[in-house]
Amino acid sequence: MLYRLSYSLEDNPTSARAPGNTHQEIVEMHRSTGLTASIGLALILGGTDLWAAPPANQSAAPTERAVVVSQADDGSILLSGSDAAIRGTTLRWEPEEKKRTLGFWTKASDAAEWRFAVRTPGTFDVEVLQGCGTGQEGSEMGVVLDADQPRATALAFTVEDTGGFQEFRPRVIGRLTIDDDGEHLLRVQPKSIAKTAACDIRQIRLVPVARNGDGSDFRGE
Repeated sequence: MLYRLSYSLEDNPTSARAPGNTHQEIVEMHRSTGLTASIGLALILGGTDLWAAPPANQSAAPTERAVVVSQADDGSILLSGSDAAIRGTTLRWEPEEKKRTLGFWTKASDAAEWRFAVRTPGTFDVEVLQGCGTGQEGSEMGVVLDADQPRATALAFTVEDTGGFQEFRPRVIGRLTIDDDGEHLLRVQPKSIAKTAACDIRQIRLVPVARNGDGSDFRGE
């Protein structure tokens, strides 16, 4: 590598203007030479890490987010995958328009967390917008409300085949009761992954459950 660097610096054709080279071509070639020199110097001083492959989670979403989702006027709480804090190494937010989902859920140790603020406590249906490719269904997912509190509440659901990881279908997986206003935490993590990946989740929606006059429940929209 040192020999190649020496060759690039001493014999580079941009050291003098060659016939037919335009001014712009000369500028670009000098820029390339400078880059070669910088790479060579980095290798001399810092070893070969410059050539190492990027880490597997390079494009993963940040592990911390300051987003605290607010409760809507109708009482619902929309937890988009883009607002999730990622705990793990392969799970990430995929921003492409056709995806817009939490994907690459290939490790059971990876989790997504949402923080949200409640103004009106109550009971909520938990609706998950989930996708999963044919043959990849069967993973077990855990959903925990306020996992960091003594009164944590847990739900679970089995991932269903939707015909594709980006073929999303809403499904209600159960109900959670939130007794207190203020900030809360929802955590989603696989309990087990059946095949290659657990599922894709675009969003989770908490929909308030209201009471009829006879005391029975109905789901608000």
